[in-house]
Amino acid sequence: MAVVVCPKSKHCVMLFTPLHFPLSFSLSEGTKHQLSMQRKLKDPPKVTGLSPKEGIPGTKVTIRGENLGTSSKDLIGLTICGVNCLLLAEWISPKKIFCTTTNCKADGPVIVTTKSGGEGTCTVSFRGLQILPNAVKECAIWMDESSLFGHRLNNRTGPSSPMASQREDALGLKVETAVPLSDDELKSLFPEGIHKGLEKHENIVHKDDEMAETVPAEDVQTNPFADDMEDGGNEEEEIAEEDQEQSEEEKLPTLQHLEETLLKSNENAKTIFETVLHRKDRADSTRNALNVLNRFKFLFHLPITMERNIKRGDYEVVINDFERATQLFSASQVPAFIKVYKDVEDRVVKFRDQLTQKLMQLPKSLDDQKRLIRYLIELDAVGDPAWDCIINQQQWIINLLNSCKAEHIVLDKSNIEQDQHMLKVKGHHRRQYSGSGIQIKVSTTDTPSGEGKYNPPQNVAFLEELVELIELSFPDLCKLGQSYFNASIVSEAGGKGMKIDKSKEKVFRIMVTDTIQHFANLVRAAFLPDTLTDLSNEEDRQKLGFWKDTNREGSGAWLPQCVRNVRGILGSLMTLEVPANCLDVLHSLLADLRIHCMDTLFQEATEDIQNLYTRETWVLQMDEHGGISSLPTLFESLVIDTLQHLKEAVTRTKQGELNIFADYDIQRLTVNLASEMIKAFAVCLEQLAFRGEAEADCQKPRLSEVQIPVSLFQPEDSLPSTEQCLVIVLSNNSHVSQHVIPNLMKEFKKHGYPNVQEIENNALEAYVELDEKIFEAYCEQKTEPLVGALEPGMYIGHFEWHNCPIPTGVRPYIKTALMNAVTIHAEINAIAPAFMLRVMTQVLESVSEEMSRLISCAMEGFSQTGALQARLDLAALEEALSPYRNAGTSSNFQEALNSIPKLTHLNDQKLLQKLLAKFQDECGFVRQCFTSDPMSL
Repeated sequence: MAVVVCPKSKHCVMLFTPLHFPLSFSLSEGTKHQLSMQRKLKDPPKVTGLSPKEGIPGTKVTIRGENLGTSSKDLIGLTICGVNCLLLAEWISPKKIFCTTTNCKADGPVIVTTKSGGEGTCTVSFRGLQILPNAVKECAIWMDESSLFGHRLNNRTGPSSPMASQREDALGLKVETAVPLSDDELKSLFPEGIHKGLEKHENIVHKDDEMAETVPAEDVQTNPFADDMEDGGNEEEEIAEEDQEQSEEEKLPTLQHLEETLLKSNENAKTIFETVLHRKDRADSTRNALNVLNRFKFLFHLPITMERNIKRGDYEVVINDFERATQLFSASQVPAFIKVYKDVEDRVVKFRDQLTQKLMQLPKSLDDQKRLIRYLIELDAVGDPAWDCIINQQQWIINLLNSCKAEHIVLDKSNIEQDQHMLKVKGHHRRQYSGSGIQIKVSTTDTPSGEGKYNPPQNVAFLEELVELIELSFPDLCKLGQSYFNASIVSEAGGKGMKIDKSKEKVFRIMVTDTIQHFANLVRAAFLPDTLTDLSNEEDRQKLGFWKDTNREGSGAWLPQCVRNVRGILGSLMTLEVPANCLDVLHSLLADLRIHCMDTLFQEATEDIQNLYTRETWVLQMDEHGGISSLPTLFESLVIDTLQHLKEAVTRTKQGELNIFADYDIQRLTVNLASEMIKAFAVCLEQLAFRGEAEADCQKPRLSEVQIPVSLFQPEDSLPSTEQCLVIVLSNNSHVSQHVIPNLMKEFKKHGYPNVQEIENNALEAYVELDEKIFEAYCEQKTEPLVGALEPGMYIGHFEWHNCPIPTGVRPYIKTALMNAVTIHAEINAIAPAFMLRVMTQVLESVSEEMSRLISCAMEGFSQTGALQARLDLAALEEALSPYRNAGTSSNFQEALNSIPKLTHLNDQKLLQKLLAKFQDECGFVRQCFTSDPMSL
């Protein structure tokens, strides 16, 4: 046998040749020319080693040597013992070739021929061994088996009989029929004469009779000269007459002995012949049995083959073999076939049970489930395996969700932080969680897991795992149900049809809806327990579990991710053909979760904003509007981060989702939450402005020395005073009202929040009220010492207006009051110049009011010099603070002047003007501090 590969079609063609016709190929003239040219360029191949050096046909030989070709294409000839084996050769390298021998006989060289080197030489030889194939022994070469089995192998319908195929003369006892010889031929054979030849023949016969007694019966053969003796003619008659002439006494014992020998030989021959026939009968029976086994070996080997294929997982082979056996032998009446087929059926029953158990074991991919269902249907499984699988998978999902709930509730109660529930966050707090058979792969960072703020609340970790379980298992349930009702489970693979019960489709929809409803209830129990009002049965509520703290501090940062997870499930289900009720359940859950997310984040932001006072550094940042601390910037960033955090989860509504802001109650809730969050900073500022002195001294850090002149603070006073803190808070409050809140309202509008104007108005009311409160407190603290020092300074040294000496200048208490006003002016100018006019106007009004009261209360009146001195003091004070004079201040000064007698003498008036001019020259710098443009200094 030889294999030839067609170079065009790439198909293999098997050629069968007799043993004595080895394959040979002839090279074209062009190829021979190329070989002759290459021989001149390269050494010829040389075979130096063989392994093994002998073998039967089909032996794989390793040929080693030198120059055995540059590639497989370079190898163009290979003969072993003169037999061409090129088609069975495998070129490995220039020093190694693998080859399978064919019908190689005796010893012979191994010759390799290449294009590059031509025909080679061999220093070793290969010995081909011959085998005698029979009916039960395989052979690697072709042989003619017609002489072994005969024509009866082709007749499978007729009876098999031991005598039907018996060869004639099985023992070789038949006497050969020879052609009679002529007289001339006999004379040439017996030159001494026929008579002499017969005498010799007679002697030979007697010797043969004597030897017959010792020769076994099976070695007895017919006389080859019997025919010649019958054709002897007259000479034979003479021999017979001579025999008759012999005495009866001599001939009788010899004939009797010969007869007994012949009879005994005949009996031995019959015995041998019967033995041979018996053996041949047994051989025929055995051969018939082997033929039957060989013909029906598929059935007899099927139990073992099935067992082996089941272990290897070749289920389709098992099913195909069983169907074939059923078609061929299910109706057979042969006992052997019935017995084997019964064994096969028993194994199929066990195999069917094994497939059923494997189908019910979950988790399992959808393709594996379909394949197992198809196998069971093709094996005619009892019941409806596809529907049983659907019910089992739905129950498995429910149990999986309940197990996940029970595990996390235990962890929630014990507050155990485990590695598989740790999450390293970046951005929107992504987590990594892995379990048996289920893996969630998300991005992580190298943040240490030991920090508590990176540990998600247990209900958040529960939702993460719950969502992953639904995403991995629920779509398979839906697809399996769809494949069941459109009968594509079996038809996709070309299997036989299956009966579909359409009445179960409604039950399947209920099963799918119940699964999603159970998932939604578990999520509500973990995050929105107050929304489970539909569960009137306490037992049903108990099954959902009770969580220790559904509103744990800091849990709001995780809620947007929870919303995205639920939204992802909703998007996945919308791509499936699920009932509308399932989508409605998830839409309702998503809307409630978005509202809860907004509520929680706004409340947490409100609380964080109220606690910003703990982060006050009192380091001022100056701009054209004055100085502010870092708190307004922190407040604005915190609100913007909150809105940005809620952007994807709450304010952005995807296709098909409910618009939560369309509901009036949600609008009112949003306005209240946003207003409280914006007004929370006012509460923070109020806490900074009006907390106790001791608390302020403990928590106030150093004030920036760049912003406030060093002369205002003594070395021991390195912290801002209470009045300075009030000015800083007042500046922060004004900055938030004028700049931060308008910017935040733009952000609210950009993110689509309703009633933004109402939120702004509510917030500004709180900041306006706080501004008035802080301003009054600051003015009160700054004017009380100033005003309180006027009366003691006015009457210091037992001064009396009715007994006043001639004035020589402005009295000291006026100068002290102006210096105190300069201190206030410098403090405001260093922190918040924008409040200069407002504060100094209030200070001057308070001072003027107090001066009016003091002048009006002069009980003993004014002397002429006292009136001059009083008018001088009032004029100096009013002129110095004239940039901050208002109607109330003017009224107070006029009221004080009305209480003082007028200067009637011209000299007094001139002295007043002179002394006032002198004051202006002496206190010019002080007067410049109160100009309308402080930056001109």
